[in-house]
Amino acid sequence: MKIEQNNLDRLKGKNPFTVPKGYMEGLAANIMSQLPEREPEKEVKKVSLMDRVRPWLYMAAVFAGLGLFFKVLIGPEDQAAKTDSLLVKTEVSPKVVSALQAAEDEEYLEYLEEQYAGYILAEEMEDIE
Repeated sequence: MKIEQNNLDRLKGKNPFTVPKGYMEGLAANIMSQLPEREPEKEVKKVSLMDRVRPWLYMAAVFAGLGLFFKVLIGPEDQAAKTDSLLVKTEVSPKVVSALQAAEDEEYLEYLEEQYAGYILAEEMEDIE
């Protein structure tokens, strides 16, 4: 018995796979005969509007319940927080604003005078000499 070492050279350019004669002629009919008989489709159940809306209603009820729960739970403390708020609404008249602005202007001019008094005095001394 002779053992072939290299089978690829012998099969080069040839298709090694074969199909039995007459296999393709009756293939479709053979497959169709092996399938089970199809039962008639049942009528599709129609989904009502209420069935579609029900999950959204449940979710809205949950959020409303949580809102009421937190309102009851935090409600009395919330009233105290409103009176002790750090945000204070005040109304200031224009006269007070102009008086504050004038005072700030005076303070700024005094600051400039203190900062540059020596510099200005030195320039005047140079001009006199």
